Amino acid sequence: MQAIICDDCAADRQLLIDYCARYGKENHLLIAAAGMENAGMLLRSRRSRNADVLFLDIYMEGASGIDAARILRGKGFRGAIVFTTTSREHYADGFDTDASHYLLKPVSWPSFCEAMRRVRTRLNVYDRTLHVTSERMALDIAVSGIQYIEVYGHKTILHTSKGDITVSQSLSSLEEALGGIPFLRCYRYFIINMDYVQKIMEDSFLMKDGRRIPMSRDRRAQLRSSYMSYIFQRMEGKRT
Repeated sequence: MQAIICDDCAADRQLLIDYCARYGKENHLLIAAAGMENAGMLLRSRRSRNADVLFLDIYMEGASGIDAARILRGKGFRGAIVFTTTSREHYADGFDTDASHYLLKPVSWPSFCEAMRRVRTRLNVYDRTLHVTSERMALDIAVSGIQYIEVYGHKTILHTSKGDITVSQSLSSLEEALGGIPFLRCYRYFIINMDYVQKIMEDSFLMKDGRRIPMSRDRRAQLRSSYMSYIFQRMEGKRT
């Protein structure tokens, strides 16, 4: 596992580097950890784009950790992001970066272990593939890249980060194969990946690609509750 710690405080950087080493030793996991002093250094580094997890300090001189996370996500970074901060004030700002966790400074060993549990869960989920058939060809599609699925006419279409794929499976069979969270059947003809929701509207989900996906009218309250519960569980370390 490749971990990058970006923090303008040398002591805070070293603490997380030491925690990575301890965690790797206790869990028989090889973790290569490196420190960077600011967001500019992080964004210029090719190594950071290939990291499995980024620990980003929110409060840094120049660009903040959240600014850096947004830029990296915009460039396609799909690894885990853990923010470190002295305040809960900016928790909501990280929603659109798909943060795996927030760590309050000074970071304790138990809280670091919880963050790593969530990171490893995310990496395992994002290694999953969905087996589908498209134009009589068998394909394995990365679950992490599926933004939403729709039925249009007589076609089932997977909208992914790499383009659209028409498959032969029904929406119900795909729903079963995906196994629930973070996927949500929000309408008769749609399944969304909640990690790709930009904003929840009164009667729809606004996806990060700009598409508005409708909610079933008689299930709106339930769907809104399910989405908000997922967001809060994700931010508080209770994701299942």
